[in-house]
Amino acid sequence: MAYECLQDQELMRLLLQGNEKAFEAIYTRYAGKLYGYARKNIPTKEDCEEIIQEVFESIWLRHEDLTKVTLLEAYLFRMVKYKVIRYFQHSAVKRKYEEHFKLFESIYDSLEEFEKEPSLIQKVIEKGLAGLPDRVGQAMRLRLHENLSNEDIARRMNIKKIVVEKYIGIAKSHLRASYDNLI
Repeated sequence: MAYECLQDQELMRLLLQGNEKAFEAIYTRYAGKLYGYARKNIPTKEDCEEIIQEVFESIWLRHEDLTKVTLLEAYLFRMVKYKVIRYFQHSAVKRKYEEHFKLFESIYDSLEEFEKEPSLIQKVIEKGLAGLPDRVGQAMRLRLHENLSNEDIARRMNIKKIVVEKYIGIAKSHLRASYDNLI
């Protein structure tokens, strides 16, 4: 049987029965198109390939439950669309934590002498924050105590994100200088 000549509906009927050749035909027919669609939104080739792999893995693992899929192509593109959305959501969260980690790393790396004891570090940070202008200190406290991103701080303080970035930079410099004055 020439599976590549079959219509999507017939391939879906065979897939529902667990036919691997039908699955391979679906993959061959749509993998390239889906990759191109993902690639329009995601610049990294490997990430696009992973998304397409996840989509087809999901199709195979759930093939018995796909009885309501009537338009295979639309279903596959919708799956990729949602995977791309989740990719960007995950990337945003990852960037937020990387940004926060870099901030803490820059502060804590300079506190080797305190052997990273939390109470001493907290005192040094609080003393440093006390010497900051009110709005700068507020921005830094929101970052340190509430783990907010620059964008979230900007919304909370009703200022622009670039101003928050400037405040955080000032605060980091001030905290480093405050630490240097202690030792």
